[in-house]
Amino acid sequence: MKFINFKNEKLFLDECEIESPKENQIQIEVHSTGVNRADILQKKGHYPPPKGESEIIGLECAGIVCKIGPNSSKFKVGDKVCAILGGGGYAEFVNVDERQVMPIPSNVSLLEAGALPETILTVYENIFNISEFKNNEVVLIHGGSSGIGTTAISILKNFTDQLYVTAGSKDKCDNCIQLGAKAAINYKEEDFEQYFIDQKIKVDIILDMVGGSYFKKNLKILNQKGRLTYIAALESIKAEANLLYIMTKQLKVSGSTLRSRSPEDKGKIVNQVIEHIWPLIEQGKYKPTIFQSFNMEDVNLAHELMESSSHIGKILLDIKGG
Repeated sequence: MKFINFKNEKLFLDECEIESPKENQIQIEVHSTGVNRADILQKKGHYPPPKGESEIIGLECAGIVCKIGPNSSKFKVGDKVCAILGGGGYAEFVNVDERQVMPIPSNVSLLEAGALPETILTVYENIFNISEFKNNEVVLIHGGSSGIGTTAISILKNFTDQLYVTAGSKDKCDNCIQLGAKAAINYKEEDFEQYFIDQKIKVDIILDMVGGSYFKKNLKILNQKGRLTYIAALESIKAEANLLYIMTKQLKVSGSTLRSRSPEDKGKIVNQVIEHIWPLIEQGKYKPTIFQSFNMEDVNLAHELMESSSHIGKILLDIKGG
């Protein structure tokens, strides 16, 4: 099969044998896969796959089931599915534990479905599970125009009208508002901390992928018993803060990643997403924001776009090339 390999931070097409699915696995003929910042980190040697996972880049995919491994019973050959992966998405075929696999909603194409797993599971786990979101709470999403950000807006607008985001340009802010955010703060022109102080808004939940200097600002604008959860630290993994804010306001600070979690853990979130988010998709209340798709041969262009941060929403690889 063809897959995308890398050397010296450059990606290139390569070929390898197709392995048979193991116990509890299914094999997917991949049609599309999402491009994520974790892929950039892996290419640069900063984010190796967990032990036992594929060395091939790619944390999600959509495609058609083509083989069933021993003791696998949830899906059959020919089913259209999408999956959260520990690795292997940048390839024509991938084997994955069936607990990490979801049926594709009927109104979503195989190409579009490649944009679903990673961002939706990340948003659901961090907002609904870890932060225990309640309807109509005030939520702030940093990186509102990213794949995670646009996903969070598109989901949460169904549950609250108090949804705020930060983004890095007027165009990105406008797009976030069109998607359903109540307000978008251009962090290059305005201090988001000062915005919430001036507006006298106390935030219940903050989803942050920036880290660094944002940490102490986040703590200051959180409401009593507010929740701050981290999914990345693009500015810095180090931060300073006044711990009194955490103690006196009874704040909850947490963080999570999906990649290293067990199939059982991922499967629990998968089941929750199928139960609570898939109906929104079927009803037309959620649609993935896709900025651009690239053929496998143009994967370096896809990564250049991701690293430029000029996109809004998800970047995809069209493994089948249309």
